[in-house]
Amino acid sequence: MKKIIKKGKKEGAIIFLHASSSSSSVFNHILNSDEVQQTKIAIDLPGHGNSIEEYKNHEDFTVDFFTEKLIEYINSIEDSILLVGNSLGGHLAIEIANKIHNLKGLLIFGTPPLKKPINFEEAFLPVAALQTFLTENPSNSEIEAAANVAVVNEKCVYTIISDFKNTNSNVRKKVAEDILGNNLANEHEIFTKLQVPKFIIVGDKDPSVNSTYLSQVQKDCEHYCEIIPFENCGHYASLEKPNEFLDAINTISKNVFI
Repeated sequence: MKKIIKKGKKEGAIIFLHASSSSSSVFNHILNSDEVQQTKIAIDLPGHGNSIEEYKNHEDFTVDFFTEKLIEYINSIEDSILLVGNSLGGHLAIEIANKIHNLKGLLIFGTPPLKKPINFEEAFLPVAALQTFLTENPSNSEIEAAANVAVVNEKCVYTIISDFKNTNSNVRKKVAEDILGNNLANEHEIFTKLQVPKFIIVGDKDPSVNSTYLSQVQKDCEHYCEIIPFENCGHYASLEKPNEFLDAINTISKNVFI
């Protein structure tokens, strides 16, 4: 897997995981900022972004494959860890959380922690256009429609479309099969029992995630869990609200890396 690594001046490494059919580019603003003093690492998941070529002949893009790669890499880092995940990246962060040796915190956005069997109707909002992100080979018009629905800020649409078209189509096929096959872990149980500080950024205009469900998840947590609302924000908080996202990460980092 390719990574962008920005070495920090203080203890702690923040691992950024992007959504399906996305890339590390959604974290460019925070990666290029000196405000956060910890090491920042944005990973291009296999089959995405700068990890396309390395996995061009790979077909097995299952959730288990992603989590295996992530656990191996992150546990090789000799530092305290804050996991940050958007959408699929958030689901992966939850799935690996209990296996990360020096985890200090977890932040998710665009990610409802799912139960097992998967509770689609409870966790998600029904938006037909967003099924494109689980479709192996959608048309250009379907991709454009999905991108426009996913975000509030129209300036972000190009990045979403570009990343989508630069993703191995087998990723969408395999992730869809895992979801439909009920192959994910009980993320709700993992998340609510996790004994590190947890944070959920909630875009008030995220078209796919049920914010009422997220509020219930917060109540179900046995340990600290904070909801951070973002106004006029859709599914991609780091891309749509880069300054607010930077501020949130900076505040969280100061609290978890003690």
